[in-house]
Amino acid sequence: MVSTSDDDDDHDHENEGNEQHQRVTTNNNYLRKCLLCNIEQPLRSHHCDFCNRCVLKYDHHCPYLETCIGEYNHRYFWCFLLTTDILIVWSIMLSSGSFVPFSDWSSWLHINKFRLFAMHVLIISLCATTILLCIHSFFALTNSTTWERVSRHRITYLNRLPDEDLNPFHQGYCHNFFYSFLCHRIKEQQWDIVYKRRVEEHVTLSTTANKTEEKVVSNGVNHDSPIATKGFAVESDSSPFKLFDFERRVPKADDVFIRVHYCGICHSDIHQAKNEWHTAKYPMVPGHEITGVVEQVGSNVRNFRVGDHVGVGCMVDSCLHCNSCKKNLEQYCPDTCYTYNSTELDKVTPTYGGYSNFITVKERFVCKIPKNLPLDGAAPLLCAGITTYSPLRQYNVGKNTRMGVIGLGGLGHMAVKFGVAMGADVTVISTSESKRDNATKLGAKAFLVSKDAEQLKGAENSFHFIIDTVSAPHDVVSMINLLSFQGVYCMVGASPKPVEIPTFVLLFKRPIVTGSLIGGMKETQEMLDFCGKHGITCEIEKIEATPEQINVAYDRTLKSDVKYRFVLDILNAFK
Repeated sequence: MVSTSDDDDDHDHENEGNEQHQRVTTNNNYLRKCLLCNIEQPLRSHHCDFCNRCVLKYDHHCPYLETCIGEYNHRYFWCFLLTTDILIVWSIMLSSGSFVPFSDWSSWLHINKFRLFAMHVLIISLCATTILLCIHSFFALTNSTTWERVSRHRITYLNRLPDEDLNPFHQGYCHNFFYSFLCHRIKEQQWDIVYKRRVEEHVTLSTTANKTEEKVVSNGVNHDSPIATKGFAVESDSSPFKLFDFERRVPKADDVFIRVHYCGICHSDIHQAKNEWHTAKYPMVPGHEITGVVEQVGSNVRNFRVGDHVGVGCMVDSCLHCNSCKKNLEQYCPDTCYTYNSTELDKVTPTYGGYSNFITVKERFVCKIPKNLPLDGAAPLLCAGITTYSPLRQYNVGKNTRMGVIGLGGLGHMAVKFGVAMGADVTVISTSESKRDNATKLGAKAFLVSKDAEQLKGAENSFHFIIDTVSAPHDVVSMINLLSFQGVYCMVGASPKPVEIPTFVLLFKRPIVTGSLIGGMKETQEMLDFCGKHGITCEIEKIEATPEQINVAYDRTLKSDVKYRFVLDILNAFK
């Protein structure tokens, strides 16, 4: 017996199975797999992170009762609200008779101030519980849940309905009332039957079901063979970029097929293409700062539709079973599949990056780009953005934090933007005085020249948090001296040489010297939503996507001749 299932993109669940389906899924036994509980999940189910279990007809997790509200206890939760309402009303009636009468208003207020305060608390509580009671009465009469109402856009069986207001489980108020308050339980398959009947009343479904061997259909095209793709590749550590023809895999049930619009040029692309990290596999198609538009979705895809603006970062798959994956830290999974210069989980099939016109990615590793963000300026957020956002969140950077940013390049300028948006007091530390004006324009309140010993001496013991974005070898010890006691020094730049730190530097200040690697998929989506809320994008120089322009961009990047990120216009290159 399955108690529930997950249909939200905030959890570590992937869909499995091979089933017949239509554009609006109405098949019976709508089952998915919960990887955390290792069970099959029926319709209207969701995994609760707090209880760490699946809940059938999930409504919400109640922190006051310390349990999930769902199929079997929603009626009891409604009774709890009603009883609480009655008790509060009764308490108000009793309390109203306890006031001590006085003819003088000031004396009355002085004597009854605590009673008056208690009365206000009771009235506020009554309003809150009454509102909740009305909401859950409405849910009971319409056979809906809080989760389905709030997260409708994320739930496949709801967001694929042509009518956004259609409630596929509404069977009439009397029937809904009977089910909600008198029925003890319902067969798991019942919701599939109800859903199908309700949808067919409003939608004319296609009469041809897909074959048992799952196919993905979009714009009238069946991709049942590998997809011809064009890109730009290097064939050795010294060769220039060239046009490269290859194939993307046939989209699977849990895949999202994307037409790439833009791809940022990350400094690590250069390291990989030139084999500076000694892990290169050729031919190599770099690119892990990818934005584009969804063209097709697999039958089990829950959170994306054709036409969505999406992004793909540094990873395209992981094992999904290890502790890191279960904690939404897929970047630390031992079997992480990187977007390029890596292999798929079979350890054989090579991965190719975003310097190409198409990419096929598992749903879990695709992020939604907020509509208010331009796709070109959002592309570098998939690497430079999450690389700097993650450690700031990890170490609670915010208001009253004195934060230092070492380096003002692609990573550094994003760290400044995030720090300012989070309310930190940001200081940029750079070798070049010429970057002072740019730092000020980005919102930094101060600027230090790292080559000026007097400036560094005056700033010692002043920072709570420093993020080091420089990948070139540099003096780390002098930067750690800028930390206050127990301050955090986080390195996100990949220096090719070992970092030497004298023991006494660690003993007398007890700093936290650490590093951070991009971010998990849940945090990446959080970062993108944060950028959408605050209007944050990367400062870019958009260039034509040709082999010649890419070669020039690599040379200019090595000379720090870009503010602050090159972005390739992939869409126009392959029209």
